[in-house]
Amino acid sequence: MNKLPRILVFVMFSLIWAPSPAKAQFWKNIFKKEQKKSKPKASHPGKKSTPGKDQVKLKKRIEPEYPVIEKKDQYRIDVLLPLYLDKLVEQNKPLHKRLPEYAMPYVNFYEGMTIAAEALKDKKGRIDLFVHDISDPSTNITRLLSSPKLTGSDLLIGCLQSPDIPAVAQYAQKKQINFISALSPADAGIKGNPYFVLMQSTLSTHIEQLISVANRKFTKHPKFIFKDSNISGEKDAYMQLREALADDPDLTVVDCSHYTMNTDSLSRLFDSTEVNVIFVSILEIAHAEEILNTLARMPKQYRFEIFGMPSWKSLRGLTNSGSLMGLSIYYTSPFYYDPTTGAGRYVANEYKNKYGGTPSEMVYRGYETLYWYSNLLEKYGSVFNNNISDVSAAPFTRYIIEPAWSAANDFQYLENRKLYVFHYQNGGYVIE
Repeated sequence: MNKLPRILVFVMFSLIWAPSPAKAQFWKNIFKKEQKKSKPKASHPGKKSTPGKDQVKLKKRIEPEYPVIEKKDQYRIDVLLPLYLDKLVEQNKPLHKRLPEYAMPYVNFYEGMTIAAEALKDKKGRIDLFVHDISDPSTNITRLLSSPKLTGSDLLIGCLQSPDIPAVAQYAQKKQINFISALSPADAGIKGNPYFVLMQSTLSTHIEQLISVANRKFTKHPKFIFKDSNISGEKDAYMQLREALADDPDLTVVDCSHYTMNTDSLSRLFDSTEVNVIFVSILEIAHAEEILNTLARMPKQYRFEIFGMPSWKSLRGLTNSGSLMGLSIYYTSPFYYDPTTGAGRYVANEYKNKYGGTPSEMVYRGYETLYWYSNLLEKYGSVFNNNISDVSAAPFTRYIIEPAWSAANDFQYLENRKLYVFHYQNGGYVIE
């Protein structure tokens, strides 16, 4: 279905809700838009982490202090999204029959926000919404932050990649307004910024959660780490897993780039009388699927409990009830949207009416992000950080926003540490 014309029409006429006249702005003419007990087995490549020296006494953690801000009658939210409008639209006409894949997540996020805008309008919300297409060279992050276009903003919401995050976080800290990083799990090296809120939990938090589940359920079983030394970008995941499992006396590291991945070789690696606990530090979807499909072809007497990366939610085999049936797979997500709830049905119905089809996860994320934070603004004012644990208005997710601390106990930023553990088995899911 060609949704782009509907998106264009809706953007043009209904971005803003407030008692005052509509004030939508896209800054574009068309839209006026993560002590060693014993040494692990060394049957496969991989160096063991060196145990640390005597720990230095940590200093006391100091929570950030926030200014007292008077509440206002009207609040302004600025949303920074790469919508690629200059590649999607020309002379007010769509250039594609279907949205390109590179634009889809961001447009879906925007669509969810428009549904939230309408819901808040019906509740007589007092929010002015400004959406900036940061993929446009004239309104990219550098130019946007050096211009007056964000003047008066009470909240910044951004679907940004890591390189753009530090500048926006610094701007928010200077202005003493919150910057909600809604999409990226990267902290981008942010330190000591109490106005930076990371909604997509970091890889370190994800690994902590998986290790916790594995230690609780499979403490005495042999453990393995599957890594690929040819993929430099996945080294961080492997190193965090290695450090977290450093005390395990029965750990084997398998470098998949130097190991023949077939059922014969794996039969010699695993114990058919044990539950084999495998941590896979591979984020790349196609490679992860190749490993899982090989494990799925193992004889039935081999039992596996597999812990994967956050990216695995996109694995095709996990959405096909006939695939990977003999495997037990765990991965985490900071978000969980139940379409059968009242809020879920509302979003689905509104989306169908406005855009047609079924809403994606990014639609729900856009809806919830705008709806929840708008309520926090109105209830507590622009510096709502001391009350950010109030999730009463969050339609789906029970967020746990907590300070992130350095190894030396220095405050870094605020991070969502609520993770849902998805357990796939026998073609279906349960939430742990």
